[in-house]
Amino acid sequence: MNNVVSESQNNVTNNIPNIYLGSELFLDLLLKQSVKINYVTIRTYCNGAWHQLSGKDFCSHVGRAVEYWNNLLPIETREYGQSVILIGRNTYNSFVAMFGAILAGLDVMCAPSQMSKSDLKWCLNYFKGIVIASDIDELTPQLNGFSVPVLNISSAAWMPQDKHPEPKILSIYREYKIKKHESNQEYSQGEIDLKIQKTPQSIIPEDSPWRNVKPGRFSFVSFGHDGFQKPETLLPDALVTTAQNFIIHAEFPKQIFWKSMELMMPSNPFAHLSRFCAMLKNGIIGFPNPSTDWETNLRILRPSYLFGSSGELEQLCSFIDLVTKRSNHLPRFQVSEKIDKIQNLLSSNRAMKIPEGIFDLLKSSLRKTSRIISGHSFLKEAVEDLRFVVHGLASAQETYVKTLEKLGIPVIESYGTTHAAGMLSSNLYHAAHFKVIGTPLPHVNFRLAAHSTLEYRLSSTVFENAGKWEETGDVAQMTPFGFIITGRKKHLFVTLGGTVVSPVRLEQLLKEDDIISDACVIGDKMPYLSALIVLNHNALADYRATPEKIKDHVQSIVNKVNESLPRNVTLKKFYILEKPFTEASGEKLTNGEINRLKIQETRATLIKSLYQ
Repeated sequence: MNNVVSESQNNVTNNIPNIYLGSELFLDLLLKQSVKINYVTIRTYCNGAWHQLSGKDFCSHVGRAVEYWNNLLPIETREYGQSVILIGRNTYNSFVAMFGAILAGLDVMCAPSQMSKSDLKWCLNYFKGIVIASDIDELTPQLNGFSVPVLNISSAAWMPQDKHPEPKILSIYREYKIKKHESNQEYSQGEIDLKIQKTPQSIIPEDSPWRNVKPGRFSFVSFGHDGFQKPETLLPDALVTTAQNFIIHAEFPKQIFWKSMELMMPSNPFAHLSRFCAMLKNGIIGFPNPSTDWETNLRILRPSYLFGSSGELEQLCSFIDLVTKRSNHLPRFQVSEKIDKIQNLLSSNRAMKIPEGIFDLLKSSLRKTSRIISGHSFLKEAVEDLRFVVHGLASAQETYVKTLEKLGIPVIESYGTTHAAGMLSSNLYHAAHFKVIGTPLPHVNFRLAAHSTLEYRLSSTVFENAGKWEETGDVAQMTPFGFIITGRKKHLFVTLGGTVVSPVRLEQLLKEDDIISDACVIGDKMPYLSALIVLNHNALADYRATPEKIKDHVQSIVNKVNESLPRNVTLKKFYILEKPFTEASGEKLTNGEINRLKIQETRATLIKSLYQ
């Protein structure tokens, strides 16, 4: 047979790949979901009731959203790089709006909800924003004075019976996939014509402007006290690749059903991995009811896994603690001394000396025994379906890890950056080691550079900086179970909420007032920021004479500094020191800079008191 391909097929095959560059995996996944008619993929709250939506329902809703964005900004009037600024709670509305904007060829800049108006204006200019959309009903009336429309998408109704055509760009992609497959086969012209006749043809004309639309990109911004750091753009395939490699890497048992509950804001790419994991595993994505308490959402959605930060972990463990106290089977919560002993061993430094195989066996045995002793009645009332938690953004607190381990629920620590779609490495399901960030995902390489700085390289071409070594800014130490992060190279903090903060800049702002000679800002992996204040000689004498007066003065300085900061990185507490930082105590370096790690060691009791 001759390899006969029509001229039109050649044109499609040659031109379309450039349009879909960086989005083929993403569109393949949507195609897969659009044909699933009877399988529930979304569980969401709308108009006073919970609804279950199939993959086909989801793609119909995305089609409606694409049509909406196109009506707002017709293709003929567009410029390259225009974007939608999306501020959301991570509801189904923001989920659909985001996918719709991407398939309409717009970039999506996902913004945190605490963003100020001045920061939003910066985003609108930088990202060529043409509209601001939010699913937070009480927020949209406050967003006035902008040159672009502000859309309230909180009241959008997405019912299972809503039927809309699939997105045009998805239809074109389906057509492209069929023709690409045909072009790679050896058929006669007659056989090709027969196959085309049997294949449902696209209703989109050949000269339609949709045939030139490229899918948009995800754009995320890391928000710290200095304003916006380097904006990170992620092609949709980057998130799919990372999610797929994480599923393979972590070695989850095959019998686990993937059912998630979305908790974090869409400005966090780590949260998006949960969605893609569920879609890749044909699972369920559960979107909570924003007006309902956390416990109600947990009971209704009954997730089998959660992606979360320490904030979500705290909510989960608080809920478990409440159920424990009101349970009638309290004796069944008394885990034996043997289990406690194993658990303490596995979370200590001595675990590093345990061979990996024995460690995995101990973990598995502990998890199985813990579930039996905890009691099925409790698990049914609380978190029976929960099988694991993927934790990121900052190190997990040991108390939360132990609480969940006693129920046989491993906390899988992960580590990543925005540019890497939120994840570079993770622990394995059967070896969820505390404080260790685990081993790199299949498409990631690690190395320790100068001064033990951790660097990474992404091998997948779907990432813009693929093949280049990038700094994480963290100082790390190698262990048999993976890396442990021991500090920050550039003295940057990451709070429990995942916010990146530069303590040096805050200390400089504090020292702008003459009465403060030195300062040390505390808050790495803490819920809020605090400061240790050193007064100059005269102010210290006044402080000993009239402490309240000087405290009020320092408080006014702190208030002034806080006015220039976002709400999530303000200084909440401070303590005035009687003795300054000195070289003799090791709290100061020879170049005059403070030794942050030494201060945390020598002033540990004082620092602990600031967080009680």
